[in-house]
Amino acid sequence: MVESHTRGPAEAARPEIYCANHSPRRLCEEVEPLLSPAPGARLVRRPFNHYEPTLTDWWIVPSLELPFFKYPKLFFRWNPRVRDRLACGLHLAKGLDPALRKVYPSRKGRRLLMDDAWGWHRFRREVASGAFVARLFAAAAAVGREIELEFEGGYVDDPGLFDPEDGRYRRDCYRLSCEPRTGTLRVIGARRDAGCLKFLNRVRDGGSFQEAMATLDGESFLWCECFFGCAYALPPGPEFPPGVEIHDAARIYQDWLRHFEELLRPC
Repeated sequence: MVESHTRGPAEAARPEIYCANHSPRRLCEEVEPLLSPAPGARLVRRPFNHYEPTLTDWWIVPSLELPFFKYPKLFFRWNPRVRDRLACGLHLAKGLDPALRKVYPSRKGRRLLMDDAWGWHRFRREVASGAFVARLFAAAAAVGREIELEFEGGYVDDPGLFDPEDGRYRRDCYRLSCEPRTGTLRVIGARRDAGCLKFLNRVRDGGSFQEAMATLDGESFLWCECFFGCAYALPPGPEFPPGVEIHDAARIYQDWLRHFEELLRPC
């Protein structure tokens, strides 16, 4: 995760919104009953680390099938250092071009190759039509503050030896801000270890975002995790500071998460 973050005076002056739930697990548990799965589908809550469920990040996944990284999902995660903020939103992964099956035919490697069930395909159709940018700005306007887009990815030399959850491989991480009042998208932080996501520097608005996603889609060997999140503050102790705005799971769902619920359904 990128640590650098620059904000203008308007953003810095805007009061924080606090989350009534003090952990990703609790927010995830309260949001899940508010969702309406597609007929015949099932939504599943999953911790990132099964051995530390109270401390780890959580997901709501629209399938029991493993591995589940090909599905679009809702994520709930801490600030990894001090746990003073809780972010939630839409997560999806861009896998590898299925044409690479001829080059890397191993069974383990094939799970990284995108087939028709990958949520990335619906996302790309929505981006190309302009529907996703409209969805993103509508959600940001409903929350009433800027929201963040994070892209973390790197090139995969051999799918048979690659583990998406292994943080040791070289990757870039870019963070962008979506500001509903100005209608702008801009880079607010970047870590460039792999040099593979430089095209995101050109994002300024919806049109340039569409172009950047088309470039990303054309990168056959590039694995990329995409997070579209809104962050809520957490109190340092059991009590909230006096006079702050506090949103419970129902409000967070209504203002923010419901805008992405359609993307959880089968392609």
